[in-house]
Amino acid sequence: METKQKIRTLDEIRTVSDDNGNLLKCINNGKRIIISLKLASEKRHRKLGTINLKQKTIQIERNRARHLMRKFDGYGFNHKLIADSKLFDTVRLTDDFSEWKIPKKFILDNGMFLNFKGQGFEVQIFVTLNQIEQFKKEPKF
Repeated sequence: METKQKIRTLDEIRTVSDDNGNLLKCINNGKRIIISLKLASEKRHRKLGTINLKQKTIQIERNRARHLMRKFDGYGFNHKLIADSKLFDTVRLTDDFSEWKIPKKFILDNGMFLNFKGQGFEVQIFVTLNQIEQFKKEPKF
């Protein structure tokens, strides 16, 4: 009896730099793209999210205690990724308490910009928890 082995194709890896020397790394396996960020000031990569190509959605996970910008009571997103990507229309954001499905256009139209260049970070666009409340998903039981 002959068995066919499925040959795994190599993931396509691309990098895109911003104006500050930070790199967005994209690993594409044909169904999803894992996006990570390597800051110019660091050696490690930070995972930003995963794009589901079929659903045209990026999944971003946050820990409220670590990632919530208390000054605005909101979350920040890599502006270059949100503004330039044509592969997703919706940001599916989850944290320890909630889940939201936010249109990318809403973030771009309503967000506030912050640049932490002094700390070596990229330009980020922030939306408050109050702003995204309208996109909150009800939990499934």
